[in-house]
Amino acid sequence: MEEVKNENSAPAKNKRNLKGDFGLRILALAVAIIAWFVLSITQYPTITKTISGVHVDFNMEGTKAQEKGLDALNYKDITVDVEIQGMNYEIGGYTANDLSATVDLGEVTKEGTYTLDINVKSTHSTDKCTIVSVTPETIQVDFDRITTKTLELTAEAPLVSAEEGYTLREATVTPSEITVEGAKNDLDNISKVTAQITKSRKISEDVTISTEDLVFYDADDNILDSSKFTVQNSGSYDVSFVVYKKKTADLRVDVSGCPDNFDINTLPMILSEESISVISPNLEDGDTEEITVGTIPLSSINLSKNFSFSIPLNTGEINMTGSDNVVVSFDDEGYTSKEFTVDASRIKTVNRPAGMTTTIETKKLTNVVIYGPEEVISKLEDSDIYAQVDLSDIYEYGSYTRNALIYVPDHDDVWCFGVNPVQVVTANSADSTSDNE
Repeated sequence: MEEVKNENSAPAKNKRNLKGDFGLRILALAVAIIAWFVLSITQYPTITKTISGVHVDFNMEGTKAQEKGLDALNYKDITVDVEIQGMNYEIGGYTANDLSATVDLGEVTKEGTYTLDINVKSTHSTDKCTIVSVTPETIQVDFDRITTKTLELTAEAPLVSAEEGYTLREATVTPSEITVEGAKNDLDNISKVTAQITKSRKISEDVTISTEDLVFYDADDNILDSSKFTVQNSGSYDVSFVVYKKKTADLRVDVSGCPDNFDINTLPMILSEESISVISPNLEDGDTEEITVGTIPLSSINLSKNFSFSIPLNTGEINMTGSDNVVVSFDDEGYTSKEFTVDASRIKTVNRPAGMTTTIETKKLTNVVIYGPEEVISKLEDSDIYAQVDLSDIYEYGSYTRNALIYVPDHDDVWCFGVNPVQVVTANSADSTSDNE
């Protein structure tokens, strides 16, 4: 009897074989895992492993330091190397992401510098991971209160100078003050802050130069670390330089009440300051000028008396010599004085008003004191001395007292000290024929 073949029997058998192979593979994987687990437990129960580059988290939230208002001043993010120990099947695959490192801030309660521990633990709460060592195991951090301080801003420009004939009067900064933020102890160390210009420049007029550079100094002019400070609204600072003109002022004194023939230069006058150095905001001024400090009546000079005058300057000008006053004295060596009498014949009137006559009622002037060089005074006689009365301020008829101007026509280097009043009567020329002019 012939055997009948089933065409569908072979494919069915192949399917059964494939299912059997897949099951064997799953079984083999499970056996391998169990074998590795058993081997890890029996042959290598614990291992030691070093993990590098673990980031350290610095967090002040909820700490005493935060409650006290403290801030960490110099902390920078760091990483540590951690040596761990544990079961191979638990820590064998650990990386830096499986560990957590934090800074212990429990001891920080006030300002100061602290050496703080770095704590490390596994991020997996169920793993039995032992921390063997941490490198570094501590970190040093400064703590202080952050505050603000407002400071005056001044200019510092050592290489900016004025051209010849000019001087730098001042340099001001806009804004004139700044507000700085930083640790209280650091801010207390600031004595001054400057806007610094390092460029070299010669100037002969007012200029403004901008800079962004600030320099902080302590009380001993030591430069402080600017990285410790934060300037609020920082930016560019304008330094304005004001230039003044330098000049020399020659000082002189006027003498009033001099006879026409008197030579003022013959007076033995001494000025405590012959000239002074002046700076002026008027840049067009010349290099020199003459200043009259005051006027001395000739009749008040007796060679022993001193006169003091303040030095007048134009608005904005500054006396750089240091003395604001001039003292005028006289050298009496070789000089002397003598008393004379002037009779009425040598008393004259000048500037008589039209239509008036004048009568000198003073018969003579006695005790008229004349000063001058010894060789001149010794030869003078009463007849050499004259008196002159000025009537230019008289407009009405009547009797007047006027001080006479004493002079010696033949000498320009002698003068009269003191006053010599003369009584003068004026009348209508139609009613009187008296005339002493």
